[in-house]
Amino acid sequence: MNPVQTDLDKWSSDRSVENMIEYYRASLLESKDGEIIVDSIPKGTRKRLLEYGVLRKFGTKFELTDLGMKLLQKYSSARP
Repeated sequence: MNPVQTDLDKWSSDRSVENMIEYYRASLLESKDGEIIVDSIPKGTRKRLLEYGVLRKFGTKFELTDLGMKLLQKYSSARP
């Protein structure tokens, strides 16, 4: 089984993850483009997104993971 799919199933049912991704959607998409998100996403939220595997950290930069992209796509398609 694909580990990204397993994590997607695990976190997609967690309402708090959905809320964080929805609220910080623009900032998360900026991280995909290499923008700095430290100012736009609070430290505690970044920590939780790291724990969930939505973000990964390289020094002082953050990058959206494959799981993060899949969750963003999933919640984007679920929006009215």
